[in-house]
Amino acid sequence: MKTAKKLKEHDFEKRFAHILRELLGRVPSLKLASLKRNARISSNLSGQVDGLAQVTTGNRKWTLLVEAKGIGQPREVRSAVLHLERYLKQLPGKSPRYGVLLAPFISQESAKLCEEAGIGYADLAGNARLSFDHIYIETRSPENPFREKRETRSLFAPRATRILRVLLQGPLRPWKVTELAASTRVSLGSVSAMRQQLLAREWAADEPGGLRVTKPDMVLDAWSKVDDWEKRTRTHEYSVLSSDPLQLAEKLQGVLRDESPVFTQWFAGWLRHPYTTPVVVTAYIKKFPDEALITEKLLARRVSASGGLRLVLPKDEGVFHPSQVVRGFELVSDVQIYLDLLRAGSRGDEQAQELQRWPDFSGGWS
Repeated sequence: MKTAKKLKEHDFEKRFAHILRELLGRVPSLKLASLKRNARISSNLSGQVDGLAQVTTGNRKWTLLVEAKGIGQPREVRSAVLHLERYLKQLPGKSPRYGVLLAPFISQESAKLCEEAGIGYADLAGNARLSFDHIYIETRSPENPFREKRETRSLFAPRATRILRVLLQGPLRPWKVTELAASTRVSLGSVSAMRQQLLAREWAADEPGGLRVTKPDMVLDAWSKVDDWEKRTRTHEYSVLSSDPLQLAEKLQGVLRDESPVFTQWFAGWLRHPYTTPVVVTAYIKKFPDEALITEKLLARRVSASGGLRLVLPKDEGVFHPSQVVRGFELVSDVQIYLDLLRAGSRGDEQAQELQRWPDFSGGWS
């Protein structure tokens, strides 16, 4: 994977020039007269743009100012848009002009920023929008082949998600870095790194009281796309005689009184906001109990799959914080219930989506 710096220094000059030519070539009446790289916008001004193109459409001549960014995150895009707006105003003469942003990948959120500012964009993934004179070109690709794997891993790594669970617990409020570190038992460096990533995506804002998540739905959506239940848990399933989930959960609490279970998935979702009848009682535990104890006290038998009782050992104990108590049962946070349900099958995705739509989801985000 190439770094953003290397991509800008080497690929922008060749690949973006090709993309720009290809885009403009889609319209027969649009002609590219010239394309300069690292061009000064005027001999009297110090400003320099990454590219300056002269195009003609019919009898009109247009100047396109190009700004290239190695990262297409919203905060970087907002900065680039401001630069382009300033350069467009400084460009001498009265001939029509248009700004174009180039980046490895332009997300829908970043594309919206460009569109609202009247700036065009194009990226290496095939996303583009040019709208000037009578010209309109737009293409959209859902995939981001240039996403930094290390960056994605760090944003949703186990210790990082400890921070997200706390930040996403409503009512949403500002958190100081030191306060977050103490609450999540994560280092100050890790909290600071998370803060920078959330700000770069404009999923959070830096307020007088600290960092506050402003787009929780976007955070949760991105998290859910990379969450992997199989990789972050070990599971034991049991066939049980009891068909009453409340009764089974009460018995489990009695059996594991020294290591209190913390419930999740269907049973927890049902307690928080009933939608589907729970067919499985799922609980996180800090260590697996003796099999003989489960067999004797719960009349349960270990099975390979499709049991009515599921005990889950998390590979990171961050799932336990924050937790909540409903009708005498300790549950994981709503965010964790949602993630655990989403790909669980047995209509778990429906329960997850219904839970998220509930106004009191995660303490309320509005």
